Amino acid sequence: MQWSRARPAHPTKGGPVAHPHSRSLLLSGTALALLLLTGCGASHTDAAPQGWQSSSTSAGSASPHAEDSSAAPAAPAAEAATTEGTAESGTAGSDGVGVAGPPSEDPATGSADSTGESREPAEAQGPEASGGASDEAGQAGHRSTSVSQDSAVRKAQEYLSFSAFSRSGLIEQLEFEGFTAQEATAAVDQLSTDYNEQAVKKAEDYLSFSAFSRSGLIKQLEFEGFTPEQAAHGVDSAAPDYMAQAVKKGKEYLDMSGFSRQSLIEQLTFEGFTPEQAAHGADANGL
Repeated sequence: MQWSRARPAHPTKGGPVAHPHSRSLLLSGTALALLLLTGCGASHTDAAPQGWQSSSTSAGSASPHAEDSSAAPAAPAAEAATTEGTAESGTAGSDGVGVAGPPSEDPATGSADSTGESREPAEAQGPEASGGASDEAGQAGHRSTSVSQDSAVRKAQEYLSFSAFSRSGLIEQLEFEGFTAQEATAAVDQLSTDYNEQAVKKAEDYLSFSAFSRSGLIKQLEFEGFTPEQAAHGVDSAAPDYMAQAVKKGKEYLDMSGFSRQSLIEQLTFEGFTPEQAAHGADANGL
Protein backbone atom coordinates (compact mmCIF):
# COMPACT_ATOMS: atom_id res chain seq x y z
CA MET A 1 0.00 0.00 0.00
CA GLN A 2 1.44 3.34 -1.05
CA TRP A 3 0.63 6.78 0.27
CA SER A 4 0.83 9.87 -1.85
CA ARG A 5 0.49 13.49 -0.72
CA ALA A 6 -2.51 15.09 -2.28
CA ARG A 7 -2.27 18.54 -3.79
CA PRO A 8 -3.95 21.21 -1.86
CA ALA A 9 -7.17 22.14 -3.52
CA HIS A 10 -7.52 25.69 -4.83
CA PRO A 11 -10.07 27.47 -2.67
CA THR A 12 -13.04 28.95 -4.34
CA LYS A 13 -14.55 32.16 -3.16
CA GLY A 14 -17.02 31.45 -0.44
CA GLY A 15 -16.52 27.63 -0.80
CA PRO A 16 -14.89 25.11 1.60
CA VAL A 17 -11.10 24.88 1.61
CA ALA A 18 -9.52 21.36 1.67
CA HIS A 19 -7.36 20.60 4.64
CA PRO A 20 -3.67 20.85 3.58
CA HIS A 21 -2.68 17.75 5.51
CA SER A 22 -5.40 15.35 4.33
CA ARG A 23 -4.05 12.31 2.62
CA SER A 24 -5.57 10.02 0.02
CA LEU A 25 -4.99 6.30 0.12
CA LEU A 26 -4.34 4.69 -3.31
CA LEU A 27 -5.66 1.15 -3.24
CA SER A 28 -7.38 -1.05 -5.62
CA GLY A 29 -10.58 -2.97 -5.71
CA THR A 30 -12.95 -3.20 -2.87
CA ALA A 31 -10.42 -1.99 -0.34
CA LEU A 32 -9.84 1.12 -2.42
CA ALA A 33 -13.51 1.90 -2.53
CA LEU A 34 -13.88 1.35 1.21
CA LEU A 35 -10.87 3.44 1.99
CA LEU A 36 -12.04 6.17 -0.35
CA LEU A 37 -15.39 6.27 1.38
CA THR A 38 -13.65 6.37 4.73
CA GLY A 39 -11.19 9.00 3.56
CA CYS A 40 -13.89 11.20 2.03
CA GLY A 41 -15.89 11.04 5.23
CA ALA A 42 -12.83 12.11 7.18
CA SER A 43 -11.96 14.85 4.72
CA HIS A 44 -15.54 16.10 4.75
CA THR A 45 -15.57 16.05 8.55
CA ASP A 46 -12.36 18.09 8.76
CA ALA A 47 -13.27 20.50 5.98
CA ALA A 48 -16.76 21.32 7.15
CA PRO A 49 -15.91 23.33 10.26
CA GLN A 50 -13.18 25.21 8.41
CA GLY A 51 -15.54 25.90 5.56
CA TRP A 52 -18.12 27.21 8.02
CA GLN A 53 -15.44 29.31 9.63
CA SER A 54 -14.35 30.62 6.25
CA SER A 55 -17.92 31.46 5.37
CA SER A 56 -18.34 33.27 8.68
CA THR A 57 -15.12 35.13 8.13
CA SER A 58 -16.12 36.06 4.62
CA ALA A 59 -19.53 37.26 5.80
CA GLY A 60 -18.05 39.14 8.77
CA SER A 61 -15.30 40.83 6.76
CA ALA A 62 -17.57 42.87 4.54
CA SER A 63 -16.28 45.59 2.27
CA PRO A 64 -15.37 48.80 4.14
CA HIS A 65 -17.42 50.84 1.70
CA ALA A 66 -20.48 48.69 2.30
CA GLU A 67 -20.06 49.05 6.07
CA ASP A 68 -19.70 52.81 5.79
CA SER A 69 -22.74 53.13 3.55
CA SER A 70 -24.95 51.11 5.90
CA ALA A 71 -23.72 52.73 9.13
CA ALA A 72 -23.65 56.32 7.86
CA PRO A 73 -27.39 57.07 8.22
CA ALA A 74 -27.50 55.59 11.72
CA ALA A 75 -25.59 58.43 13.43
CA PRO A 76 -27.77 61.33 12.16
CA ALA A 77 -30.91 59.35 12.88
CA ALA A 78 -29.81 58.68 16.46
CA GLU A 79 -28.80 62.30 16.93
CA ALA A 80 -32.18 63.51 15.61
CA ALA A 81 -34.03 61.11 17.89
CA THR A 82 -32.01 62.35 20.89
CA THR A 83 -32.69 65.99 20.03
CA GLU A 84 -36.40 65.38 19.53
CA GLY A 85 -36.72 63.41 22.76
CA THR A 86 -34.96 66.18 24.71
CA ALA A 87 -37.14 68.93 23.24
CA GLU A 88 -40.42 67.10 23.80
CA SER A 89 -39.93 65.51 27.18
CA GLY A 90 -37.52 67.93 28.88
CA THR A 91 -35.85 66.06 31.74
CA ALA A 92 -36.33 62.32 32.01
CA GLY A 93 -37.14 60.84 35.38
CA SER A 94 -35.56 57.78 36.90
CA ASP A 95 -38.50 55.64 35.76
CA GLY A 96 -38.09 56.69 32.14
CA VAL A 97 -41.15 58.92 32.14
CA GLY A 98 -40.62 62.37 30.66
CA VAL A 99 -40.73 65.19 33.22
CA ALA A 100 -41.88 68.52 31.93
CA GLY A 101 -39.31 71.26 32.15
CA PRO A 102 -39.89 74.43 34.18
CA PRO A 103 -42.35 76.92 32.73
CA SER A 104 -40.78 79.72 30.80
CA GLU A 105 -40.54 82.87 32.88
CA ASP A 106 -41.77 86.26 31.91
CA PRO A 107 -38.67 88.41 31.35
CA ALA A 108 -40.41 91.47 32.80
CA THR A 109 -42.20 90.02 35.84
CA GLY A 110 -40.24 86.76 36.39
CA SER A 111 -43.49 84.76 36.34
CA ALA A 112 -45.04 82.34 33.92
CA ASP A 113 -48.52 81.16 33.06
CA SER A 114 -49.75 77.80 34.32
CA THR A 115 -49.58 76.54 30.73
CA GLY A 116 -45.88 77.28 30.60
CA GLU A 117 -46.34 80.13 28.15
CA SER A 118 -44.62 83.33 29.12
CA ARG A 119 -46.88 86.30 29.62
CA GLU A 120 -46.27 89.39 27.61
CA PRO A 121 -44.92 92.25 29.74
CA ALA A 122 -47.30 95.02 30.62
CA GLU A 123 -44.97 97.49 28.90
CA ALA A 124 -45.70 95.71 25.61
CA GLN A 125 -49.10 97.33 25.60
CA GLY A 126 -47.43 100.70 25.40
CA PRO A 127 -47.25 103.56 27.89
CA GLU A 128 -50.10 105.29 26.12
CA ALA A 129 -52.59 102.53 27.05
CA SER A 130 -51.70 102.43 30.76
CA GLY A 131 -51.35 106.21 30.97
CA GLY A 132 -54.70 106.73 29.27
CA ALA A 133 -56.45 104.35 31.66
CA SER A 134 -54.90 106.13 34.66
CA ASP A 135 -55.94 109.52 33.34
CA GLU A 136 -59.51 108.37 32.76
CA ALA A 137 -59.72 106.87 36.26
CA GLY A 138 -58.29 110.04 37.77
CA GLN A 139 -60.72 112.23 35.86
CA ALA A 140 -63.66 110.05 36.90
CA GLY A 141 -62.58 110.23 40.55
CA HIS A 142 -62.11 113.98 40.29
CA ARG A 143 -65.56 114.41 38.77
CA SER A 144 -67.09 112.28 41.52
CA THR A 145 -65.26 114.26 44.22
CA SER A 146 -66.20 117.59 42.66
CA VAL A 147 -69.88 116.71 42.50
CA SER A 148 -69.93 115.51 46.10
CA GLN A 149 -67.97 118.55 47.27
CA ASP A 150 -70.29 120.96 45.49
CA SER A 151 -73.27 119.21 47.00
CA ALA A 152 -71.78 119.59 50.48
CA VAL A 153 -71.28 123.32 49.90
CA ARG A 154 -74.88 123.77 48.76
CA LYS A 155 -76.18 121.84 51.77
CA ALA A 156 -74.15 124.03 54.15
CA GLN A 157 -75.54 127.16 52.52
CA GLU A 158 -79.08 125.82 52.92
CA TYR A 159 -78.60 125.28 56.67
CA LEU A 160 -77.07 128.73 57.15
CA SER A 161 -80.00 130.30 55.31
CA PHE A 162 -82.52 129.43 58.05
CA SER A 163 -80.41 128.81 61.20
CA ALA A 164 -77.18 129.81 62.90
CA PHE A 165 -74.27 127.40 63.35
CA SER A 166 -70.83 127.35 64.79
CA ARG A 167 -68.08 125.91 62.58
CA SER A 168 -68.00 122.57 64.39
CA GLY A 169 -71.79 122.46 64.62
CA LEU A 170 -72.17 122.90 60.84
CA ILE A 171 -69.55 120.23 60.09
CA GLU A 172 -71.37 117.78 62.36
CA GLN A 173 -74.65 118.58 60.65
CA LEU A 174 -73.19 117.83 57.20
CA GLU A 175 -71.70 114.57 58.45
CA PHE A 176 -75.13 113.68 59.81
CA GLU A 177 -76.40 114.24 56.25
CA GLY A 178 -73.98 111.57 55.00
CA PHE A 179 -71.01 113.59 53.83
CA THR A 180 -67.54 112.51 54.82
CA ALA A 181 -65.60 114.50 57.41
CA GLN A 182 -63.25 115.71 54.69
CA GLU A 183 -66.11 116.84 52.43
CA ALA A 184 -67.96 118.54 55.28
CA THR A 185 -64.87 120.35 56.55
CA ALA A 186 -63.89 121.54 53.07
CA ALA A 187 -67.42 122.78 52.36
CA VAL A 188 -67.71 124.70 55.64
CA ASP A 189 -64.28 126.31 55.27
CA GLN A 190 -65.04 127.24 51.67
CA LEU A 191 -67.94 129.43 52.79
CA SER A 192 -65.84 131.77 54.99
CA THR A 193 -68.66 132.24 57.49
CA ASP A 194 -68.50 134.97 60.17
CA TYR A 195 -68.99 132.93 63.34
CA ASN A 196 -69.24 135.98 65.60
CA GLU A 197 -72.31 136.94 63.62
CA GLN A 198 -73.55 133.36 63.82
CA ALA A 199 -73.15 133.51 67.60
CA VAL A 200 -75.32 136.62 67.77
CA LYS A 201 -78.00 134.96 65.65
CA LYS A 202 -77.87 131.80 67.76
CA ALA A 203 -78.23 133.81 70.99
CA GLU A 204 -81.27 135.60 69.55
CA ASP A 205 -82.73 132.24 68.48
CA TYR A 206 -82.51 130.92 72.02
CA LEU A 207 -83.91 134.11 73.54
CA SER A 208 -86.89 133.92 71.18
CA PHE A 209 -88.32 130.81 72.87
CA SER A 210 -86.71 130.66 76.30
CA ALA A 211 -85.27 132.85 79.05
CA PHE A 212 -81.58 132.90 79.96
CA SER A 213 -79.23 134.62 82.30
CA ARG A 214 -76.04 135.97 80.73
CA SER A 215 -73.85 133.15 82.00
CA GLY A 216 -76.52 130.58 81.13
CA LEU A 217 -76.76 131.82 77.51
CA ILE A 218 -72.96 131.87 77.11
CA LYS A 219 -72.80 128.25 78.28
CA GLN A 220 -75.54 127.31 75.83
CA LEU A 221 -73.64 128.84 72.90
CA GLU A 222 -70.42 127.09 73.91
CA PHE A 223 -72.40 123.84 73.98
CA GLU A 224 -73.38 124.59 70.36
CA GLY A 225 -69.70 124.72 69.42
CA PHE A 226 -68.88 128.38 69.59
CA THR A 227 -65.66 129.42 71.25
CA PRO A 228 -65.93 131.31 74.59
CA GLU A 229 -65.04 134.55 72.81
CA GLN A 230 -67.67 133.98 70.10
CA ALA A 231 -70.29 133.04 72.70
CA ALA A 232 -69.60 136.10 74.82
CA HIS A 233 -69.72 138.28 71.73
CA GLY A 234 -73.03 136.78 70.70
CA VAL A 235 -74.65 137.24 74.11
CA ASP A 236 -73.38 140.78 74.61
CA SER A 237 -74.41 141.75 71.10
CA ALA A 238 -77.94 140.42 71.70
CA ALA A 239 -78.05 142.59 74.87
CA PRO A 240 -81.15 141.11 76.49
CA ASP A 241 -82.86 142.66 79.57
CA TYR A 242 -81.87 140.22 82.28
CA MET A 243 -84.44 141.57 84.75
CA ALA A 244 -87.11 140.68 82.23
CA GLN A 245 -85.37 137.34 81.57
CA ALA A 246 -85.53 136.56 85.34
CA VAL A 247 -89.27 137.24 85.41
CA LYS A 248 -89.80 135.07 82.30
CA LYS A 249 -87.72 132.21 83.69
CA GLY A 250 -89.55 132.43 87.08
CA LYS A 251 -92.88 132.07 85.27
CA GLU A 252 -91.62 129.01 83.33
CA TYR A 253 -90.75 127.27 86.59
CA LEU A 254 -94.06 128.19 88.24
CA ASP A 255 -95.93 126.81 85.21
CA MET A 256 -94.18 123.46 85.70
CA SER A 257 -94.35 123.20 89.49
CA GLY A 258 -95.14 125.08 92.72
CA PHE A 259 -92.38 127.06 94.37
CA SER A 260 -92.11 129.17 97.47
CA ARG A 261 -90.58 132.60 97.09
CA GLN A 262 -87.27 131.47 98.56
CA SER A 263 -87.09 128.26 96.53
CA LEU A 264 -87.83 130.15 93.32
CA ILE A 265 -85.11 132.70 94.08
CA GLU A 266 -82.66 129.87 94.71
CA GLN A 267 -83.63 128.19 91.40
CA LEU A 268 -83.18 131.43 89.45
CA THR A 269 -79.81 131.98 91.12
CA PHE A 270 -78.81 128.45 90.07
CA GLU A 271 -79.73 129.38 86.48
CA GLY A 272 -77.12 132.17 86.55
CA PHE A 273 -79.17 135.19 87.50
CA THR A 274 -77.79 137.58 90.10
CA PRO A 275 -79.55 137.73 93.50
CA GLU A 276 -81.14 141.01 92.54
CA GLN A 277 -82.41 139.61 89.22
CA ALA A 278 -83.69 136.43 90.98
CA ALA A 279 -85.56 138.44 93.68
CA HIS A 280 -87.07 140.61 90.98
CA GLY A 281 -88.25 137.55 89.18
CA ALA A 282 -89.94 136.13 92.28
CA ASP A 283 -91.55 139.47 93.14
CA ALA A 284 -92.85 139.98 89.58
CA ASN A 285 -94.53 136.56 89.65
CA GLY A 286 -96.46 137.44 92.91
CA LEU A 287 -94.26 135.69 95.48
